[in-house]
Formats: sequence, C-alpha cells, structure tokens
Amino acid sequence: MKRLWFFPYILVVFFLLLTASNCKKENNDEEYQPRDRKEQYLQHEKDSIFNFLRTHTYIVDYEQNIHFSEAAPGQTRLIDVVDSIIVPDTAYEGLDYTVYYLKLNQGSGDSITTCDFILYSYTLWDITGKQYVYNDHQHPDWMSVYLSIIKGTKMVGLRPVIDQLNSGTYHENNDGTVSFSDFGNAVVFLPSGLAQFERSISVSNDDYIPAYTPVIVQLHALFVNTDFDQDHVPNVLEDLNGNGNPYDDNTDKSDDDNSITNPPNFKDPDDDGDHLPTKDEDPNGNGDPTDDDTDGDGIPDYLDADTH
Repeated sequence: MKRLWFFPYILVVFFLLLTASNCKKENNDEEYQPRDRKEQYLQHEKDSIFNFLRTHTYIVDYEQNIHFSEAAPGQTRLIDVVDSIIVPDTAYEGLDYTVYYLKLNQGSGDSITTCDFILYSYTLWDITGKQYVYNDHQHPDWMSVYLSIIKGTKMVGLRPVIDQLNSGTYHENNDGTVSFSDFGNAVVFLPSGLAQFERSISVSNDDYIPAYTPVIVQLHALFVNTDFDQDHVPNVLEDLNGNGNPYDDNTDKSDDDNSITNPPNFKDPDDDGDHLPTKDEDPNGNGDPTDDDTDGDGIPDYLDADTH
C-alpha cells in the first residue's frame, strides 16, 4: 500500500486550527464577561470624574448650553460649584455611587417627579469632555423620568436630579415653531454603572461612547406631562405604593393580564376596571377623583370597582 507521507502534517495542521479556534472562543467569552462593577467604579472611574471636576471650568451660552474648558489659575472650577448625591447601584448590593451634578436653573413651570414624563433636549459627553451628541430644542425627545432612557441607555442616575427640577414655559412662534424659556437645566456626571456600563452607547452609524466610560449629561426639562392618561389623577398619585415607580401599580390587573391589555394606573383611564372612566368618578364635581368615596369604605370611587 502506498504510504501517505503527508498525513502526519495534516494532523498537525488540524490540531493547530482546533487549538486556535478554542483560544479564540475563550478570548471572545472573556471579552463579553462584564467587569466587576465595584472595582470598575472605585479603581477606575471615581477618580477620573473627580479629576475632571477639579481641572475644568465652564461657561453657559445664550441657549443655556454648557461648555467645558480646562481651568486656568483663579477660574472657578466645577468641583467648587457642583452638588452631590449618593445613588445605590441597582445591580450590585452594597455599592453606592457619588453622583455630582450642577443645577444651572431650577425652572419656573410645574415640578417634576419620577412618575412623570418630560419633553427634553440634551447633550452627551464622555468624561474627557469630548462631545458626542447635541439635541436642540427644535428636536426634543420624550422621556419617562423613572426609566430615564437616553439613546437607548437607561441612565438611572438621572432620576434623583431630574425630580429636583421644574419644567419651563413655552409659546408658539409665527412660523409654527415653539420656543421654551426658564426651563429646568442641570448637568450630571454619571459613573458608567449608572448608565451604559459594559455596553457602548451608539450615537450614530459609525460613532459610539465606549463601555466603562463615565458620561456627562446636560438635560433641559422643557415641558412635563404630570397626567399621562388624562384621568385627572396626577401621575405621582397613581404611584399607590409610593416607591417612585409608576409601572408597578395596577389596581385592576388580574394574573392573566399583561401590560398591553391592562396597563398600570398612570396609563389607565379606568383604574378600577368598572367601565366608568376615572375622570367621571367625581361625584362632588371638583375635578379631583381622589377625594370621592361614595360608600365610605375608605377606597376612592375611582379605585373601587363596587362603586359606579
């Protein structure tokens, strides 16, 4: 039988390809393992945020947009004017973040709560001061304050700052556009653990804010919707358990319902499911369904399916 002299070489090549494939798989697996959240913040991000605040100053232009620059001797540094709050990590028990923020304007309109929706414009930077996104007043977005999603990323560290603000005022221009003034205006310096963390933030087809990068967010709270379902019960009062999350309160939901067929109270114009709209369960006619209890059982009519 003719000897296949090249057969041993084929085995060697096969072994090398298999090894390379396994190594590549292992490397890919390691690449997608999120970093330790506590280590990432305490050893990498906490100081970078503080150093930016310590070495930079700012100006605010006529449109109330902030601009950063390195501070010269004698100039006001960001660290001298920012406030801070402690925000716990939602995915790592026992880890608390220091969130610095600069409130540039309170706003003269309605107060905002975590249960509300706001119309807002915004700007995004990374912690080096590189600007990635600018969204002006003529192209605002709507946001659930509780979810605080910007560019597809939930930025929960924004919640406690936004609910310190008020909305602004507006008027319609002759050309059909709307102008806003005296709106709530704040800049928030977010650790990545309260924003994108291991996921990058896509800002265009070919650009993104990298993972594990602190994010700077300026937010203009132009307008606030305090009654999403227009049932005359403010969103904040639809949060019956008072935990700041309007999505987990649903008084007429059964085990078979889902959020589409039976939405939470703040999205539900008939909160008790008795086929009488909440806004019409107002016997005293004062425009407030929360103070009407016809049968005196301690449950307002609009939450009491036995009262029509």
